[in-house]
Amino acid sequence: MSTRESIEANELASLPLFEGIAAADLAPLAAESSRRRLNDGETLVEMGDPISEVHWLERGQVALRVCHDGRLVLVSTLHAGDLLGWSALREDPTALSTARAIGPAVMLSMPASGLLGLLAGGSSQSQLLLRRLFGIATQHLDESRAQLLQLGREGVISAG
Repeated sequence: MSTRESIEANELASLPLFEGIAAADLAPLAAESSRRRLNDGETLVEMGDPISEVHWLERGQVALRVCHDGRLVLVSTLHAGDLLGWSALREDPTALSTARAIGPAVMLSMPASGLLGLLAGGSSQSQLLLRRLFGIATQHLDESRAQLLQLGREGVISAG
């Protein structure tokens, strides 16, 4: 079963997204955020469930899977430094995939509403935060594109 611990603003400030942002600007978000520890195989969120948090993976790995034609398909494996829970930032915030820990995993979880508040002008550096967030999103899209281009190029599989 997952556990949660409170975090300080300086811990958020250590994340690449918030680098250089004053701890005072991050204090309200930190007060609502937590460090979350998942055990091996533990599910963070199920596909289709309502979600309200964004997570920064500190340690471990998380598998993202979707249900397609009645079976689970691995979409991505996330590693330390990856951001997950993007769907919480959109209208109708529901999980687009199931997220499950591969081994123990530790993440910083923050409310999407608090992050959106910073992005919308709650910080003197909101524009910088938006650029960084879009940079992360662009990188994720590029990695997904590269993965899709590899489909069907695995080569011939033989029994011998």
